[in-house]
Amino acid sequence: MAYLAIDLGAGSGRAIVGNIRDNRIELDEVHRFSNRQIRLGDTLYWDFPALFAEIKQGIFKAVQKGYSIQSIAVDTWGVDFGLLDKQGRLLSNPVCYRDARTQGILQEAFKKISKEKLYESTGNQLMEINTVFQLFSLVQSDNPQLAIADKLLFTPDLVNYFLTGFIGNEYTIASTSQLLNAKSRTWEPAIFEALHIPQQLMSPIVFPGTVIGKLRPEIAAETGAEDVNVIAVGSHDTASAVAAIPASADENWAFLSSGTWSLLGIELDKAITTPEAMENNFTNEGGVGNKIRFLTNITGLWLLQCLMSEWEKEAGNPVSYEYLLEKCTQATDFQSIVNPDDAAFVNPSSMSKAIVDYCIRTQQTAPKTKGEFTRCVLQSLALKYASAIESLKKCTHQTITKLYIVGGGSKNELLNQYTADAAGVEVVTGISESTVLGNVIQQAISGGQISGIEEGRKIVRNSFKLTSYQPQNTA
Repeated sequence: MAYLAIDLGAGSGRAIVGNIRDNRIELDEVHRFSNRQIRLGDTLYWDFPALFAEIKQGIFKAVQKGYSIQSIAVDTWGVDFGLLDKQGRLLSNPVCYRDARTQGILQEAFKKISKEKLYESTGNQLMEINTVFQLFSLVQSDNPQLAIADKLLFTPDLVNYFLTGFIGNEYTIASTSQLLNAKSRTWEPAIFEALHIPQQLMSPIVFPGTVIGKLRPEIAAETGAEDVNVIAVGSHDTASAVAAIPASADENWAFLSSGTWSLLGIELDKAITTPEAMENNFTNEGGVGNKIRFLTNITGLWLLQCLMSEWEKEAGNPVSYEYLLEKCTQATDFQSIVNPDDAAFVNPSSMSKAIVDYCIRTQQTAPKTKGEFTRCVLQSLALKYASAIESLKKCTHQTITKLYIVGGGSKNELLNQYTADAAGVEVVTGISESTVLGNVIQQAISGGQISGIEEGRKIVRNSFKLTSYQPQNTA
C-alpha cells in the first residue's frame, strides 16, 4: 500500500510516498517545492494558491511514478489560518505568523483576559504569534474580513478543504491556537467572549485517524488519483514527528524536534496547566493517540539559517554547513552566548548585526568570524536545551535519561554532542524525516495495516540506524 504524505514547512514542502513492507518503512520523495512568504504593502502573506498548485503537482507525480495511492494526509506548521466566506471562498492569502500585526498585542489582550486565565484554560505558551492573538489583532483593527468570514481553517484544514470540500478543525493543529481548552479538548467560550472573537468561525474538532473524504472529482481528474481517501492525521507537523519517535515504552525519554524552530518536551496523558508550567513557558499541545505534548517552543536553527542567507548574498555563492562546522570547532569556547528567544532575533534585517548588538548590550565579546558566529549559535542552543530539560523535569516530576532529536537539525552532529554535554543525557538521532514517518504511520493505522503507534514506532526502529551521543565534556 502506498501512502502519500504532504509535509509543509515554513520554507519548503514535500510530497513523499511511504510504503510499509516486512516490518520496515520506505520513503520516496516524489516532489519538493519552495514555500515562500510575500510582502504586499505592510503585510507578510503565504502564497497559498502557489502552495496548493505544488501539492496537486506532488499528487500527480506520485501517480506518474506508478504508485497506487491508498490515502493522502497533510501536516504543516501551526497557528496560521485562512478565512472562508459563506460561499466557501478564501477571503485572502493567509498571513504569516512572522507578520508585524501582533507586535505588542499581548498587553492589550491581557486587559481583556488575564494571562493566568488564558494559560489555565488552554495550557498554551503565551506567544504573540498564537492564533488567538492574530485574531485579536483583527478585532483591534476592525478588519472587515471578520464581518464577512464564515469559517476559520488552520493551514492543514485549508488544504484538506480544497482537496475534499470537508470543513473541520483537526485536533492537534487546533491545540496550537490558544483557543482550545486543554482538558476538555473543545473550544473555550470564555476566550472568544472576552476578546470579541466570533466563535462561529470555528468548526467541530476532528481527531487524528479520521477519514475526512475523497479527493474532489476535478482534482482526481487533474492528478489521476482516483478514489483516494484523505486522512486527518496529527496535522501539526510536530504531532506527527513525535508519533514516529523510535522510543520503547520502558524508556524515560524526551523529544526535540529540531529545525527552524526547536520543540522540546515529553508525552503525557493529561495537560499540566500549573503556574509553574506557565512561568517556565511550557505549552500543552494535542498529540496522536489521545496524548498531550508538553513542550516548550525555542527559536532553533533560524539564527544560523539567517546568517547563512546573509553570507551567501555577500559572497554570491552557497555557504555549506560542513564549512561552518569545521570553522566552528576552531573558534573559542563560550566566547559569546545569546538567548535564541530574545525579541531581537525574531525577524531582523541583519542577523549578524542583531547578534553583535546583543553581545555588546550584554557586555560580551562579539563574534567576528563565521566560525565564531556558528559556535555562538550552536552552544547557545545547547545551553537553552539543557535549561529546558531541567525545567521539564521540575514541572513534570519525571526522570529524563534520553533525548531523541528528530528533524533536519538532527543531522548537525556538533550540536547533538554539545546538547548531550550540556544536558548530561544520552542523545539519540537517526530519524531526520520523523514528521513524514509519523504521517505515514497514522495513515497505515487508519487503513488497518498496522495496529497502533507502538507498532509504528517499532517499525521505525527496525528501519533506520540510530546514533547515540553520550555526555563527554559536561563541565
